[in-house]
Amino acid sequence: MMRISWGIGLMLAMTFASPAAVIDFEDLTGQAFLPADYAGLTWTSGWEYYDWSQPPYNPSSGVVRVYNNGGLPPVGFSFSSPVVFTGAYFSGEYAAQYELWLNGNLVATSPLISISAIHTFLASGYGGLVDEVRLTGITQGQFVMDDVTYSGSAIPEPATLTFIALGMAGLFALRRRSA
Repeated sequence: MMRISWGIGLMLAMTFASPAAVIDFEDLTGQAFLPADYAGLTWTSGWEYYDWSQPPYNPSSGVVRVYNNGGLPPVGFSFSSPVVFTGAYFSGEYAAQYELWLNGNLVATSPLISISAIHTFLASGYGGLVDEVRLTGITQGQFVMDDVTYSGSAIPEPATLTFIALGMAGLFALRRRSA
């Protein structure tokens, strides 16, 4: 009985967990505007990247980071389908904060953090699905962002639910046969 319970728990954990995606911008070199669909996201206007040292605008990993120095508000990015947005690293001056949106509705706001030369992870503080992230509390051109982190939907697809049901039925059949 204990093995069956552990098997079901492990199966459910593997089904609902999705690996985190991290956009670290390290495939870019030099300086240029970020393509509008870079890494499968839609970026608002004004996003640029660069790869040289410029304290206090330090990347959290590698050498490349992005910033927005002139895009029209709202500054941010959107996903092609809803995801769980974990957060990103910031450095520079002043402060940073997120507004998290789903289907055109504001669903959460992150804490406002002070940023400095020491890259700081700004967690979204929200575990639900979002399709758009807007940066607020920032001064354009006074921050850099790196290592944007998110994971796929926490809601299993119908086919996944079918496999779970079939697996559970098989486990119960084994249990019944051994009893």
